[in-house]
Amino acid sequence: MTQETYKIYSRVLKFGQQIGLRRIIETIVFAITIFAITLVYLFAITMAPIGPTGKYIFFPIGLFFEIVLILSYIENHYHWDIFGETSNKILTVITVVSLVIIILYSSIPGLYTTENGKVHPQTIALLVLFFMLNVIETAYFLFSIPRADRSDSFGLEYQFSLLEKNLENKKLSDLNLDKVITKGLNAIKKRVNEDGIWGDFSPVYESACVLELFNKLGYNEDTEWLVPLEEGKKTVKLGKSIESLRAIVDTTETIDTTYEHYFVLYALSLFDPTIFDSRVPEIDEFFDSTLEETEWDFINKLNRFTYNLRSRTTPLHVMMSYIGDVTGNIRMLDRMANLFVASIDIVIKRGYARFSTSQTGKTPVEMFARLMLALHDIRRAPTRRQQFIQAVIGTQFLEGSWAGNIGTTGYVILSLIPSESADSLPLKKAALYLAAVQDKEGLWGSNIEETTIVLKALIALKKMSEQEVVE
Repeated sequence: MTQETYKIYSRVLKFGQQIGLRRIIETIVFAITIFAITLVYLFAITMAPIGPTGKYIFFPIGLFFEIVLILSYIENHYHWDIFGETSNKILTVITVVSLVIIILYSSIPGLYTTENGKVHPQTIALLVLFFMLNVIETAYFLFSIPRADRSDSFGLEYQFSLLEKNLENKKLSDLNLDKVITKGLNAIKKRVNEDGIWGDFSPVYESACVLELFNKLGYNEDTEWLVPLEEGKKTVKLGKSIESLRAIVDTTETIDTTYEHYFVLYALSLFDPTIFDSRVPEIDEFFDSTLEETEWDFINKLNRFTYNLRSRTTPLHVMMSYIGDVTGNIRMLDRMANLFVASIDIVIKRGYARFSTSQTGKTPVEMFARLMLALHDIRRAPTRRQQFIQAVIGTQFLEGSWAGNIGTTGYVILSLIPSESADSLPLKKAALYLAAVQDKEGLWGSNIEETTIVLKALIALKKMSEQEVVE
């Protein structure tokens, strides 16, 4: 397991632990215990009649080991990388040393007797209290975590199994997706430039992704928001973004028959359906070429795609199914639906693991999730839906993702929502994963396209959770 993978797994575990009442209670109990031990140390050093040996040697050493133990607890329960990979190996030694110190000190009366040779009652009470608190804290720490190496897969599997049990008793609404969604939307709104365009790598395409997302949220051309600048705040209007993108498309001399170009047209059509009126010949030409294509031609195209299944490698057919819906081309919709159903059916029969011949060796689960999503969006009922669902759920990774990819996970969630309930454990695991890997700014993968995909998935899950509450 790579360090990056471990960090992702740890972030998911950390985020998942935040939603459990048990974790809160454990932390409070541990904090109270540590607080009590700290008070005992302070009293011993400042006021108790224990002699200089106890004040300046044994108790300070014990306090030092206690601090190390606290940090180890934080590292294992909240997955902060404090000690590194070897932390679990030294935990037992630290806890034993912490106990040995107090036992050693209490077994040598000469270290804490008064000048007349007597033992002060406060000293006895102090030693007993300190010993009991130390035993309680040490035992609690040792038995509250799996005693396995951090990099060992069994340790992770054990922790995720506990997380799954916790999620089974939780509702989708308990995951607090509102905060994650709001943070993501605010991050996107801040990224808009003066021309109303988003993105650095492919601004036109990424801006289209944002327009599609905002349309799903019910935004229109009059929607406004404030963007913080060095000189103050600036009001941004969505209509300007639509106009800028439309101007770029209208100045293009020839239409580029790629997924990316048609996706931009599709995003603009959500605000202005007439954008396709001047492009009917190109659409008809595509449809005519599709009629000559067999299902196996389409399947072979799918089978040749690499792991990057989005803007430049996604088959044009997926985008044209949406365009057929916008333009009302029923024959095109039926033809696309037949191709999608045939490909899904063949993949299920052959098995996902044997289907992909991509260079990465990964199953193109995102592609088939998008085919299923396209069928749903153009209102064409797919056959073998349950087989598809079981096949996809079976490829979910331990931490809740699909293919270890943020965007792929978002698409799979969207494809499963029409068939799954709000109580679906795979969906709750996936939502937890996406919420956990959001960066500090509020984006996913520091990328506008990935962020819009994730937000569409989380917003759809939020709607499911709202229906769950109503029911």
